Amino acid sequence: MIKKVCEEFSVTPVEGVLSHKMKRHLIDGNDTIINHETADMKVAEWEFQPGDVIGLDIYVTSGEGKPKEGDYRTTVFKRELDTQYSLKINKARQFFAEVNKKNPTLPFCLR
Repeated sequence: MIKKVCEEFSVTPVEGVLSHKMKRHLIDGNDTIINHETADMKVAEWEFQPGDVIGLDIYVTSGEGKPKEGDYRTTVFKRELDTQYSLKINKARQFFAEVNKKNPTLPFCLR
């Protein structure tokens, strides 16, 4: 459907953008919808079920649809739940404890 709408408005979907099925305390589930499918980036198909919550991230451009690096720095972060962090500096351990206490699974801002 994204492709059909983009053709109608003469725009191109941006590569590398995924929409995710959400669950409680998890904003990027395993079931995904790809914005622009390429030869080296594909996702498995799945069916919508009653009660599913989908966070749609649809980005389009009037160009060729390839993202480029910008000058803006990242302001929203999300920790990897699968990764074990071994932090050496005391301030880093304090920061990590604060992130785990306030938002263990959700994205956070450094402010």
